[in-house]
Amino acid sequence: MLTRYTGMTAQSQSRLFTFGLVLTLLGMVLTDMWIPMVVGAIIMVGLTVESWIRVQHLIPMHNELRSMQKQLKKLQSEMRTIEYDE
Repeated sequence: MLTRYTGMTAQSQSRLFTFGLVLTLLGMVLTDMWIPMVVGAIIMVGLTVESWIRVQHLIPMHNELRSMQKQLKKLQSEMRTIEYDE
């Protein structure tokens, strides 16, 4: 699911799925089509929760890991230059 919608940002996906969930729930209230709406609501809840988790936790964690890897590479290169100088 994480790579399916690559043409949009994670924030846009989150807004889109939340809006879709609201529309689905509104459709459940206003219409008599319960079975298709329940199936759609279950799917939209899954997509919405996944996008919320991505925006709130996974993307910041990935950015933090990337910055830590840069710091680690910098420290390793500094260690190599210190060892080379000795």
